[in-house]
Amino acid sequence: MSKIPHYLLLSFLGLAALFLSAEVWMQAVRHTSFCTTTACDVVGDYIRFGEGNLIKLGAFFFWLLWLLVFFAGRYPKPWIWGSAAMLLFGALACDGALLGFQFMGLKEKCLLCIVVASLLFSALALFSWARSSLLTVFVGMSIWAGGFTANALLDLGVIPPDLPDTGFVAWTAPESQGPQHVLFFSLHCDHCSKVLANLSINTEQLTGTWFFSSTDNKEEDFQRMATVQASEATQSNPFLEILRLESIDKVEPVSVSDDLRQTVRTARTFFKTKGFQGVPVMLVVERPGRELILRGEGTITAYLRERNYLHQELNFSAILESAHNSTDK
Repeated sequence: MSKIPHYLLLSFLGLAALFLSAEVWMQAVRHTSFCTTTACDVVGDYIRFGEGNLIKLGAFFFWLLWLLVFFAGRYPKPWIWGSAAMLLFGALACDGALLGFQFMGLKEKCLLCIVVASLLFSALALFSWARSSLLTVFVGMSIWAGGFTANALLDLGVIPPDLPDTGFVAWTAPESQGPQHVLFFSLHCDHCSKVLANLSINTEQLTGTWFFSSTDNKEEDFQRMATVQASEATQSNPFLEILRLESIDKVEPVSVSDDLRQTVRTARTFFKTKGFQGVPVMLVVERPGRELILRGEGTITAYLRERNYLHQELNFSAILESAHNSTDK
């Protein structure tokens, strides 16, 4: 029997294991990922032992399968090949169940999960070629399809996280009696900045509790949010402090806590599961069972006027025109 299929299978499994090992390293050390979609954060929040541990388990699986295939080539014992086949079938069942849940239950498509599924299908095809067994492909695909279908058919009742858990900063207005406000924003959103700017000059008129939930997850953004959390100015005017930090080109490096990273993940998960498409979005909990959803700068500003929160209001058109005239001169 030709050794080429066996060597190709070994090479492919080694590359797959290296890919997931690199992903583990990137998440642990660089706090980045090959996956650039927000779906990864949403799906990761539903993994009982965490997305990072799931990726570690995937890397371990590919390394273990590589070892079994390697020793099966050296010592052609039926039980070694059988163990490798059972391990591969188990991984296909797990992957099918995971994709079925996220595609049909969460309505999300995690890019990394799709890549891993592609790696498993390719490994199955190469394994079948190495064993000269077309039946292996059909069995593996049937197992994957069974796991996918089972979770696709079940209504698992996906529940978004609790709303207050999405805020990385909380602030109580001078008049504490009032609604609960949760502002979803980005540090790179002009419309969000306008809302924050108007609120920053009207803090004495505000009531209730305010939570600030960011949808940003780049390392520089985490540095800014950590600085906002640590700043004494945040206690008196978090709106102005957020604006100050987002306007600075580069902030001093600070330690970013795991709690902050988890809070942002929770905010992004809530944002996606609610079907929101863009920021700013403000949720106002007036009382238990009564919740307002305000989308966009215009809608939020109109609500703030109705509540008589905006005793002063910035004229952004005049500011931009003045800046433009100054540039011309």
